[in-house]
Amino acid sequence: MQKLPIGIQTFSKIRENNYLYVDKTEDIFNLIENGEIYFLSRPRRFGKSLLVSTLKELFSGNKELFKDLYIYDKWDWDKKYPVIILDFGKLSYKNSELLESSLNKFIDRLARKYSISLISTELPDKFGELIEEIHESLKQKIVILIDEYDKPIIDNITNLKIAEDNRKVLNNFYQVLKASDEFLKFIFITGISKFSSTSIFSGLNNPKDITLSKNYTKICGYTHSELEDYFKEHIENLANEESLSYEETIAKIEYWYDGYTWDGKNKVYNPFSTLLLFDECEFSNYWFNSGTPTFLMETLKKENNLQPIIEPIAATKNDLDTFKIENIHPTTLLFQTGYLTIKEKNKKHGSIEYILDTPNYEVRESLINELIITYTNLSDNHLKKLKNKTYTSILNKDPKEFIEILENIYHRLSYPLKGDNEKYYHGIFLVALYLLGIDSQGEVTTYSGRADTIFKIKDKTIITEIKYSSKKPTKTIIKEAFKQIKEKKYYTRYKNENPIYLALAFSKDDIDCEFREKL
Repeated sequence: MQKLPIGIQTFSKIRENNYLYVDKTEDIFNLIENGEIYFLSRPRRFGKSLLVSTLKELFSGNKELFKDLYIYDKWDWDKKYPVIILDFGKLSYKNSELLESSLNKFIDRLARKYSISLISTELPDKFGELIEEIHESLKQKIVILIDEYDKPIIDNITNLKIAEDNRKVLNNFYQVLKASDEFLKFIFITGISKFSSTSIFSGLNNPKDITLSKNYTKICGYTHSELEDYFKEHIENLANEESLSYEETIAKIEYWYDGYTWDGKNKVYNPFSTLLLFDECEFSNYWFNSGTPTFLMETLKKENNLQPIIEPIAATKNDLDTFKIENIHPTTLLFQTGYLTIKEKNKKHGSIEYILDTPNYEVRESLINELIITYTNLSDNHLKKLKNKTYTSILNKDPKEFIEILENIYHRLSYPLKGDNEKYYHGIFLVALYLLGIDSQGEVTTYSGRADTIFKIKDKTIITEIKYSSKKPTKTIIKEAFKQIKEKKYYTRYKNENPIYLALAFSKDDIDCEFREKL
C-alpha cells in the first residue's frame, strides 16, 4: 500500500517520497486557464495548504514533480515565475503591532533572497516596492499565493479590538496588490472565512470567489470515485480489520466522513479524517477533535440556538458570504467553518435558497455531544442509564417514566437555552434524542405536511407531534397533537411498521405526553 501523507502539506515532499497524492491538477489547470485572481474558502484541514504548495511548484516549473499527473503534458514548463507564498500560519499576530512586525520581517527576507535593497519603511509601500523590484530584476511577472489570509482575525475573534486592528493592517497590506496589477501573473488566496469585500479586499480587484462555484467543488477533499480509485487497498485492509465486506466498508466510510458539498450536488469526503481512518484502521472522530475553535462554541452558547445543528436550515447566498467581526451569525459561522454544508440549492422567486445541514455522522454527533455535555454536565455513565430507561419507557408506552427522563435533561438545558415556543421545545427534544444516541429525523416531509420528529427504537417507528401553549392545559394540547397526526396522515409511509404515536405537550410549567398504537 502506498504511504499516506498524514500531516504533510508540502507537494514536493509528497511526490519525492512516494506518498499517495490524489491528482487535483485538472482542476488546477482549469483554474489557471480561466482567470488570474481567485479566493477559495474551505474548512480547516481540508487541503488548502497542499493546494497552495502545488500551485507554487507548478509556477516554479518543477516539471518532474508532476510526472504522470493530468497537467504534465499540458503545461508550458519553459515558463517559470517568481512565487511569493505568504502563509499567515507562520506569522505572529497576537496584536496589530506583532502582525505588522511579522509582515515587515517577511518582506525583508524576500528582499534578501532576491538581493534587493528596499528604500520604503511603511509596510504597504515596502510590499509594493518589493513586487516591482522583483519584476524589474527578473523581467518576469510574479505569482502571489496567500494561505490562511484570515488567521490573524479568526484566532483573535473573541477580542474584537485586536481582530479589528488586525483587519485594518491586512486591508492596507492587500491594497498594494491592486496597485501592482501590471507586475502580477496570478493571485490565489485561501482562508476559512469570507469577510465582506469592503472589510478586507476593498483595495484588491475583486478576486473571483470560487467557494460556491460548481466548477471547483472538488478541488479540495476526495470524491467517491477518487476514494475507490486511490485508496482501494486501504479500503480492503480496513474491511478486514472491521470484519466487513468491501461494500459495507465503503458505506460506513461514506456515512462517517462524506457529505461535504458546496453546490448541493458534488460531494467530497473530509481528507483529514479519511487519511487518519486508513492509518489507524478505526472509525473515530478525527477532524472535530483536531481543534474545534473555542469561539465557535462560545458563539453558539451565546446565541442559545441549536436549530442549525439539529435540523436542516434555509439560508441565502448573503448568509453564507458575509462574516462580520462585530456580529457573527451562527449559520454563517457553522457553514464557513465546516460544521454545516449545502444539501440542496434551489431557485425561488428569482433568488437562490440553500438548505444547510451537518455533512456527516462525525460532525453531527461530535458537535451536538460537545455542546450538550457542556450545557448539561451529564456523565457518559448517566447518559447510558438514561438511554436504557428511554428504550424501556417507549417500548412499554410508559408516559410517566418517559416524562421523568425528559425532565432530567430539559431542566439541565432550560437555563442556557431559553425559549417559550413550540420550535424551541421541538429543538430540545431532538437534542435529547441525539444525546441519548437515538437516530431521529426532524421536520419529516409527507404529502400533506411535516411530522415534527420520527425516530426508531429497535424495530418500532415512533411518530411524534410536539405542541406548546402557555394557556391551554396539556391534556387539551395532547388531543390536538393526535388530531393533527391523523388529519395530516403522517403515518402513511409507516403504516406497515406498526408505528407508535407520541404526543408531547408543553405548557409554561408542565410537560405531559401520551403514547398510542391507534389513532
